[in-house]
Amino acid sequence: MARKEESQVSGSGCDPSSMDQANSDQSWVLSSLEHDQLARAKKHFIPRRHLKGPELVVIWALRIYLLFMMAVVGYQVWTAAH
Repeated sequence: MARKEESQVSGSGCDPSSMDQANSDQSWVLSSLEHDQLARAKKHFIPRRHLKGPELVVIWALRIYLLFMMAVVGYQVWTAAH
């Protein structure tokens, strides 16, 4: 009874020995999967992040800077060729 109360107080539902066994079981299962099965098991969906005002300004500034620098490099290549 005291052991159960200790685990409830500490916040973990399992003792360390059972956690080690669960981790070793999981690693054994993952190591026995083929490459495509392992890739499918590791995939998880990450939703798109909705950007707010300042973040959008920074992203658009970087896009404009990229276009400007592409024009500068294109001009430099064009002038070097002539």
